[in-house]
Amino acid sequence: MDADELLGKPVGRRIFLGLLGVGALGVASSQFSFQNDNVTADTVAQAVPLGSMTIDPREASEGQHPNIVTSERFRYYSVGYMPDYDPRTWRLKVDGAGVNSTLSLTLDQLKSFPNVALKADFRCVTGWRVRDCLWRGVRVRDLVDSVRQNGNAKFLTFYSGDGVYTDSLSLAQARSDHAMVAWELNGAPLIREQGYPLRLIYPDMYGYKNLKWLRRIEVKSNRDVGFWEQNGWDIDAYVYNAPSGS
Repeated sequence: MDADELLGKPVGRRIFLGLLGVGALGVASSQFSFQNDNVTADTVAQAVPLGSMTIDPREASEGQHPNIVTSERFRYYSVGYMPDYDPRTWRLKVDGAGVNSTLSLTLDQLKSFPNVALKADFRCVTGWRVRDCLWRGVRVRDLVDSVRQNGNAKFLTFYSGDGVYTDSLSLAQARSDHAMVAWELNGAPLIREQGYPLRLIYPDMYGYKNLKWLRRIEVKSNRDVGFWEQNGWDIDAYVYNAPSGS
């Protein structure tokens, strides 16, 4: 079984690593041994003009969706099933004990928020990466700032439409310029395996923090332990030394 065959199959941490040819000893106490590229908070990602959200079709393999690049490819994992998207019923909810108002947005309504583009490498904790991914979406902080926060607003929990996958960020992390919810990659809509129609992107941290099939953002006082963290991964999965106060 190769990595692409993991789609739709729950995977434990040791099985996950073994199938990728990475033994448990290849990860140093789960604070990863792949930090060898002089990555810093200043170099992990860069904002780019929205007009650059295109890709030369010659850069895509023949017959492939244009956000599948030729030199490096995404390896797709799922912890539950890949949910379908029905525009008649799909909504992104922003709610929780940390806010005094709520949002329930269609995809078109979400796209009416200020759009941003972010260029960054996508890095998996197992060692592979896809360079110079160009994401389009809206910043998480713009969504959170559009509801009335209260004193309970300290952490955000992100819920996948598969009913299994969750993850979390502190409110300070979620307010980063690099934290966004994205619906496009390299000028094309996400494909289903990448989280279509919407996913969390936070390239400061490894890929398992970048939750797919996002359906809900809960603002709350306590921090939830996400799926991968329950299976042994770090809750703050920075690809560089974590900034102070994070």
